[in-house]
Amino acid sequence: MIEFLVMAFFVAQPLPAATPVDGGTPPVADAGTASPSPNPLGPVDLKEPVQINADLIEGGKSQATLTGNVKVKHRTLDLKCDRMIAYFAETRVVTRVVCTGGVHAVDGDRMARGERAEYDVASGVLVVTGTPEARQGTTYMRGTKVRLTLGSERLDVENAVIIFESPPSAPAPARRKAAPARTTPAQPQEAKPR
Repeated sequence: MIEFLVMAFFVAQPLPAATPVDGGTPPVADAGTASPSPNPLGPVDLKEPVQINADLIEGGKSQATLTGNVKVKHRTLDLKCDRMIAYFAETRVVTRVVCTGGVHAVDGDRMARGERAEYDVASGVLVVTGTPEARQGTTYMRGTKVRLTLGSERLDVENAVIIFESPPSAPAPARRKAAPARTTPAQPQEAKPR
């Protein structure tokens, strides 16, 4: 239910009504502006929506504060935190989010975590601070700032300490001991009575 409400809040906001110019007829769009959208809720580009879930949302004119189990999904990025402020344009399209507390982000084989993160939706750049750590494949890094860009394999870490881990090796197959060589066929021996 909260997911629906949050999505409705950020994506499906109606446009303000056009004000009549001559007292009764709404103004006509000029050739240089976009025509009105057939969508009654306004022009909404859902090609790459930002999906946000949270326990509680408090909204204002240009931002909303989300708290409790906050989860953000955008393209290939999964971002979780304790508290988030989402900033949006007049059309209620999310432009930027700021997360605090227990930040954990995953994008493919890359992971970043820290105490604070800023994510710019248009550029797809996530910056994590507050004793950030990052992992890409078998490489672990920590530093003062981690920058992760969606659609890129690049992961930048400022003042980095890097630990390269060896990939787990497959155990070597057990060697079989060679059977003693037999030169003559073995002959069964009869048991002698005692």
